[in-house]
Amino acid sequence: MQTSRPAIFPSILRLTFYAATLLSTSCLWRSYADVLSVHLDVLTQTADKLYAVVESGRGPTAEGMAEYVYPAQRARGFLRQFSNYSDRPSYKKLGELLDRYEAMVNRVDAARAGGAEARLDLAVLTAEREVVAALAEEARREARAGK
Repeated sequence: MQTSRPAIFPSILRLTFYAATLLSTSCLWRSYADVLSVHLDVLTQTADKLYAVVESGRGPTAEGMAEYVYPAQRARGFLRQFSNYSDRPSYKKLGELLDRYEAMVNRVDAARAGGAEARLDLAVLTAEREVVAALAEEARREARAGK
């Protein structure tokens, strides 16, 4: 003889699912600025490190370039995750920052791959790093203002 579950059991499961979905969505909403800030910190610090490695004359290795590419990939994932915020100025600033950051990383990687004959202009790299830092500060300001 089989015992049957009360008819209310599926309703409780459904209610629990909806409550969990609502809570996780509200957590994502509340954490947008916090998560954005972490990505901005990581990207600016990684840009500073890349600049320091190039300035030292050592230059990054082929294997070491992943360290500079990965933060941009994670930040692009953040943009996809929060695509419903795409009208916010802070979101747009992060997208612009990522474009500049990736251009900087690609420039360094191309010079690394080019060897001794490919010289990297430190003045250009300095300017790129400063633009990344300025865009990060603008994005932080916008996020603090709820934009």
